[in-house]
Amino acid sequence: MEIEEDPNKLDIVSTNIDGCGYPADGERAVIGALEGEQIFGEPFARKKGKRFFRIKEVIQTSPERVEPRCEVANVCGGCSFQHVTSDYQLKLKEEYVVSLIGPLQPERWAKPINLNNYFYRTRARLGVRYVEKKSKVLIGFREKLKSYITDMESCPIMIERASNMLGPLTKTVQELSVRKALPQIEVVAGDNQIGLIFRHLEPLTNADEKALASFSTRFDIHIFLQSGGPETIKKLFPKDLKQDFYYELPAFDLRFTFSLQDFTQINLEVNRHLVNSVISLLDIKKDDRVLDAFCGIGNFSLPIARSGAFVYGVEYSESSVRRARTNAELNNIHNCSFQACDLASSNQQIEALGDVNKIVLDPPRSGASEFISGLPIQNIERIVYVSCNPITFAKDLSVLVKKGFELKVAGVVNMFPHTTHVESLALLSRTGN
Repeated sequence: MEIEEDPNKLDIVSTNIDGCGYPADGERAVIGALEGEQIFGEPFARKKGKRFFRIKEVIQTSPERVEPRCEVANVCGGCSFQHVTSDYQLKLKEEYVVSLIGPLQPERWAKPINLNNYFYRTRARLGVRYVEKKSKVLIGFREKLKSYITDMESCPIMIERASNMLGPLTKTVQELSVRKALPQIEVVAGDNQIGLIFRHLEPLTNADEKALASFSTRFDIHIFLQSGGPETIKKLFPKDLKQDFYYELPAFDLRFTFSLQDFTQINLEVNRHLVNSVISLLDIKKDDRVLDAFCGIGNFSLPIARSGAFVYGVEYSESSVRRARTNAELNNIHNCSFQACDLASSNQQIEALGDVNKIVLDPPRSGASEFISGLPIQNIERIVYVSCNPITFAKDLSVLVKKGFELKVAGVVNMFPHTTHVESLALLSRTGN
């Protein structure tokens, strides 16, 4: 009599950038499984026709597997790769980028930017839920493939001060009268400040405000309330008027102020090295005129200007443009100009486009296709492209190569260690340069 193979005993033949291991059939995905492992799985979700398994037991273990630093890493959706070595994470991310750009291989692959793998995250949106059956508040990221809030007391990928306050924060929220009406708490941090934005659906009582004031004093943090959209955010504690946070780029003697709504990189230490790499790849000369497209608050613009070139910063958000101008003034930089312009529009009117010889691109996840399609290239010598989405990154590189650029350098920036997010960097130059 033939013995049937246990359908939950799975041989993993590949590991995907999504954080799952896959048997040969490709129809089942095992969260956290690694290539070469044999595991007993436990079915727990179905999504888009695919069955997902949790690991119940690892029978044969990959040499790349390590013990996660976080106790809930196998459940929490905030991470996907704490169970593997840093080198293996980078290998997966590099292979993913290589597979997407296909035949457009660069002349040189840059060494990955890979620094602080823990206690790096300066921004996070944490879900809040009061569980009636347990009479308990949960604060954390969503569970993997589930809507439940992970029960967590700390988080080793968030900056250490934020991680250390998660347990006490849960206890404080537990005592608030509005604990059932707090769906979200957002963490925002700079180099030396940290703030919490409490999204609330009901007004706080005086006792609630006193409890948050006490928490603010105890952990030396800023407390903000948000009753509706971003425009409703207001400072609660401490009772000063200053709300601006900042981060610094010491290599360029720069300090950037930013508001809670401004975009900043989530990993400030990696960002410092990323800026250094962008400046190096631009090979700045004193007579260069550089367009920083999607410039935000000036993260690349001001270091470029500090290096001697004249910079035109262009950004859709008018508030970001105002912040970039403010940061230029604060740092006594005058060889720059900023313009608010929709770079995703086919009717874009960029005043400086005919005057520049180098470009920095740092678009949102949707990429820069509209901007690139109308890009006159006759005077452009170099383009440095920074991307947070390898899919649009690959598409845009293909368009630029067709326009006459050569892909000189490409590489991975590990801006989000232990997660599935991939940041990429590329240098392109005109053919013949």
